[in-house]
Amino acid sequence: MADIRKMIEFNTPQEDEFKSFIQTNVTENINHARHIETEIHTFTGIYMAVVAGVLAFNFSGRETTFAIIVHAIILCGGLLAMALLGRWYTAFDTHMANADFLSFIENELVFGRMDVKEAVALWAVYTDAYKKAVEGGELKPKDKALEALPPDKLEDYKAVPAFFAFGIPKRNAKGPRTRDFVMGFHGVILISIMIILVKDLYGILI
Repeated sequence: MADIRKMIEFNTPQEDEFKSFIQTNVTENINHARHIETEIHTFTGIYMAVVAGVLAFNFSGRETTFAIIVHAIILCGGLLAMALLGRWYTAFDTHMANADFLSFIENELVFGRMDVKEAVALWAVYTDAYKKAVEGGELKPKDKALEALPPDKLEDYKAVPAFFAFGIPKRNAKGPRTRDFVMGFHGVILISIMIILVKDLYGILI
């Protein structure tokens, strides 16, 4: 039997092929991130409409037990919603981190500051470090992954102000993000329902 290793050519990809790979993956990751963001906003809008409808319902003249059951269901739904949002935002961060770093690699290739072999090696280092950061429960896996880069490449990464291929500016780390407001809205709803439940239970006890 022929040695299969002699039938396979092990080498780095051609520069044009690798650039095409980068452009495709940057686009795919950004599209996936946008899709997730749309799902989050749609889900949040529907959930808040349902909660608003329940809270606006007049429970007067009905058994307090019925009100407690309804409010408890909404509370459990809110807790599940918070957990679901956490998973959604983790996926969103991963897609955006991939798009960001691939865009940086493309930037380095275009301006001749890196060859394809170095680009492939750098991408491997970054993705491996990101995976380990996620598995290790890091709150900011992207920052942890960037720490694995050589110091000179980390400085080069920080010097790029935007996604090269799209001109999307990097998010300023300072100040609240959209997700902070979304999670805040859900937090306010949960606290409100908890207060209502306490009131319902107090009505039974007295």
